[in-house]
Amino acid sequence: MNQKRSSPVEVLIQLFIIFICVYIAYKFTQTHDIIPKSIIRLPDIYISENDIWHLSIIFTTIFAIVLIPSQLILGRGVFYKPQRFASEYMAYLCAYTTASLYIFFVTTINYHPQLIAATGLFSTIAYVLVFVGWYAIKETDRSKFSSLYLVPYSILRKLFSVKGILILIYFLSPLLLGKAFVSDRDTANLITQIRIWFNPVEDSGWGLKRLYANVDLSQPMLVRQAPNDPKNLYILERNGRIIKLNYPESDQVDLVLDATGLLGEVEMENGALGFDFHPEFNQPDSQNAGFLYLYYTESRGDTQVNKLSRFDVSSPDINARLRSETTILSLPRNPDGFHNGGSIEFGPDGFLYIGLGEGVHPKGASNYSETLRSGILRIDLNTDNTHTSYSPREPFIHGIRQNYLIPQDNPFVENSEVMDEYWAIGLRNPFRFTFDPETKKLWAGDVGSTVWEEVNIIEKGKHYQFPFIEGRHSTGKEKPEKLPAPEQGPVYTYEHTAYDRAVIGGTVYRGNKFPELFGKYVFADNYSAKIFLLNTDKREVTEAKLIAQGSQYAQRGISSVVQLNNGDILVTLLGAASHPTGEVLSLVKSDQKIIQQADHTTDNQVIESETREYDENLTRQLFSINCSRCHGREGRGDGPDAELLDVKLPDFTSEDFQSTRTDNEIRDVIAKGGAPLQKSPMMPPWGGFLKQSEIDHLTIYTRNLGKANEHHTH
Repeated sequence: MNQKRSSPVEVLIQLFIIFICVYIAYKFTQTHDIIPKSIIRLPDIYISENDIWHLSIIFTTIFAIVLIPSQLILGRGVFYKPQRFASEYMAYLCAYTTASLYIFFVTTINYHPQLIAATGLFSTIAYVLVFVGWYAIKETDRSKFSSLYLVPYSILRKLFSVKGILILIYFLSPLLLGKAFVSDRDTANLITQIRIWFNPVEDSGWGLKRLYANVDLSQPMLVRQAPNDPKNLYILERNGRIIKLNYPESDQVDLVLDATGLLGEVEMENGALGFDFHPEFNQPDSQNAGFLYLYYTESRGDTQVNKLSRFDVSSPDINARLRSETTILSLPRNPDGFHNGGSIEFGPDGFLYIGLGEGVHPKGASNYSETLRSGILRIDLNTDNTHTSYSPREPFIHGIRQNYLIPQDNPFVENSEVMDEYWAIGLRNPFRFTFDPETKKLWAGDVGSTVWEEVNIIEKGKHYQFPFIEGRHSTGKEKPEKLPAPEQGPVYTYEHTAYDRAVIGGTVYRGNKFPELFGKYVFADNYSAKIFLLNTDKREVTEAKLIAQGSQYAQRGISSVVQLNNGDILVTLLGAASHPTGEVLSLVKSDQKIIQQADHTTDNQVIESETREYDENLTRQLFSINCSRCHGREGRGDGPDAELLDVKLPDFTSEDFQSTRTDNEIRDVIAKGGAPLQKSPMMPPWGGFLKQSEIDHLTIYTRNLGKANEHHTH
């Protein structure tokens, strides 16, 4: 009897086969289906290359755990003869299925049935081809080589044994579970709970304490302390009001500025977005003692203008404060309302830094040499400072710029391709940035499109790669051979989930109150209301630590993360657009959560009762805030992110859509998202964020979009 030991080379070949086949399957399933939709209709699932790396390691590790012992027990090499290969293939099926189930239940990677099936198919083909080649090299006897037909015969014979049938049932279980996961919500919830059990979030030791529980806040965007005023907190509301409250406790609201009449319609991403005080605010001997600067949108009908204005709030007359408005920038733009940027911050050099989104430009004018957009500006508001700064060069035909100078050391002063005001370019929608008080580095969150969010250190004269690269991946848009500035990649990126998809820049903590946070970057995500910590000692970081989460989500979530002079870290939660449910929260150790911000039973009951009756205007606002980025302002499937989704969005105004969907089908898609209903997973489930009445009202609103179009066409 010709006994042979298993060769280590054969083991390595098998592990290499499975490792490389996972990547081949990934590339193949990006454009092709292994499982025809006529057999089982499965949704498109997003899998990143980083996920593929982890999947390859998981498959290879589990194969090693299963196959190496099986070969030691059998004692002869897998490629020894056809019957032996058939036995080894049974072990292969067990290893493949075990790896698939491990990915499905234990990891947080999106389960991709097409990818798993393709991995099985390609690795099987590779196994057979390698066996044939190996057998042909080693077997010189042609009569034995002709016995290769025994391979399929031996495999089928083993599959139709009792042991083989059990292995086959086990082999099919991941596919059946994958189908149940995307088609049955109860199964999906059960599997999600199992995943959570295997992937618990450790208690971070941090929580959020609600401040000003007795004060109604209408979508607070940002909180600040004024220079030389440590006892008060200033809160900017999205509607254009700035109020002052004693810190940390007060029920007495002092209205500092009411600019609500300047804003017009506040929807989509419009509104009062950022403000800051002049560094000499509250200095009696300074002419700047009463100056604050406000960035806001003025949206009226089919026109929108983004503005930066100065207000003198030293007058005791609230109307006089409003009349003191002095325009700094007035930038007309297309009226879709998205990607405004809006953060402003005085730097340690005394100059004002302004974040502008890529949407801030009129139609047909988007070059850096002709308009201001998609970057960070740096301007000098001291108009007497002519020895180090100079007046903006004319002409400027796409708006108004006045009452400021340009520092002579701005990086693009001699660059004909970029206007002199720019400090950095190539950003999509920088939202919330701040200077590290120790290193003076400028840290920013850059809100991404459909896949990636970024945290960046903004450096002088750099190009941050938008629109050619987001995260660290190409968007498919062609990059010019020569850019007007050297490229700079992000410090940290994270991929979108259904809920993590809108980064809010935070602060590098330099206070004494929380030594464990010192030197960490504290930032958040608007949609999930999660708060994260990021190490700042490396140029690129791959992981952030989740430490806390707010109780309101989606575009009711976090809008700012700020450090106060005393070392406190404050967070603003927007709350509902139609009701004053906004909050100011303080990051605290878990045992200090005296007033738990998640406890809003009374408020939520009030909101539920008030919104039970359908209100067209309120629901239109709800649609604009949460849906129009993809589906468009009028529901035609033409939102600013639509072309980036790789899926054709429905036109809600069309007769085809309205005649082929029932109310229940529309409601289910809104509540459950796309994946459980065998549609695109890029449609997130809103059932966990919106109230049932709001989902019902969005269903009515979606249906009425078709009626509005019908009325218009007739």
